[in-house]
Amino acid sequence: MKSSLIFGLWLLKGVLGDPGYKNFADITCGKRKAPTRTGRVVGGENAEKAEFPWLVSLTRRGGHFCGGTIISEKFVLTAGHCLCTGIDQDILQASSIKITVSQYDLTIKNTDAYQVSVKAITIHPGYVCGKPKDDIALLELENTLTWSNSALPACLPSSKSGDDYTSLLAVVAGWGWTNEVTDKGGRADIMQKAKLAIISLDKCREWYKSQGKTTKIKDNHICAGYEHGGVDSCWGDSGGPLMLDMDHSEDQTMVIGVVSTGIGCARPYLPGLYTRISDYISWIEEVVEK
Repeated sequence: MKSSLIFGLWLLKGVLGDPGYKNFADITCGKRKAPTRTGRVVGGENAEKAEFPWLVSLTRRGGHFCGGTIISEKFVLTAGHCLCTGIDQDILQASSIKITVSQYDLTIKNTDAYQVSVKAITIHPGYVCGKPKDDIALLELENTLTWSNSALPACLPSSKSGDDYTSLLAVVAGWGWTNEVTDKGGRADIMQKAKLAIISLDKCREWYKSQGKTTKIKDNHICAGYEHGGVDSCWGDSGGPLMLDMDHSEDQTMVIGVVSTGIGCARPYLPGLYTRISDYISWIEEVVEK
C-alpha cells in the first residue's frame, strides 16, 4: 500500500461551487492559514506551519508511519491499511499508536506538537487487510483535543451528492517518502504538499489497463495525479488527506479523500487512488455520534 509524497507545483484551489459539508466538531471546520509560496523540495515544496492544522502524524514505537485527519475533538480519520499488522488480518492494538498533533518538522522536539493516546480503533466493516475496497478507519482518542491555530478540525463532504470532482485540482500533504526509489529520496521531515489533478474513474481505469495493471479501481475511489506522472503521494503518506478549497474560499478547505493505494509513486499513467469520503459519511456519523 502507498503512503508519501513526490511533490511539485504550487497549491491551486479547486472550486466546488456549493457542495455542502459536514462538520463533526464544536467549532468552524476547515479553517487554515493562507499559504505563501515556498522553495521547491525534490520537485515540490514545504507546507507552511499550521497550513493544514487537521493533519496529524500516526506514530508507533516513536516513528511516523501514516497520516490522519482530525474531524472532531475526539476522532481522527485515517486509512484502514495503516492499522494492519501485516500478519494475516491482525489489527494493531490501539495502545500501540500515538497521534501527534500540531506536527510540522518531525526532527524538532521543542515545538507545539504533542501526542495523544488512542482509545479505540474502528475499521470499516467492509475492509480486508491487503485489499483496496473500503480503506477507511476512525481512531477514537483517549483525551479531548484542545483547539489551537495548529490543531483544528477538517470539513468533510456532507453527502455523495455533487461529488464529481473530475478535472479539479486537489492538494495532498504529509511526511512520506519523496521518491519511490528510497535511495534517491528519503522520508520528508518537514510536512510536504503537492497539487494533483482529479482524473475521471473511466480515464483512470483506461490508464491502468494501458500499463498492464489489473488493479480494481472502485467507484468509491478518487483517482488523482498526472498522465505523465511526476507528482503523487507515496510510502508514508497513507491515511492523510486529499483536499479541495471550498466555495471560492482561500482559507477554508474540505477533505474529500484518504490516501489509500496505487502502483509505485508518481509513475506515468498510474495516478494514486484515494478513498472517496462522501461514500462513507453515514458510517462516520454512526461511529462518531454513537
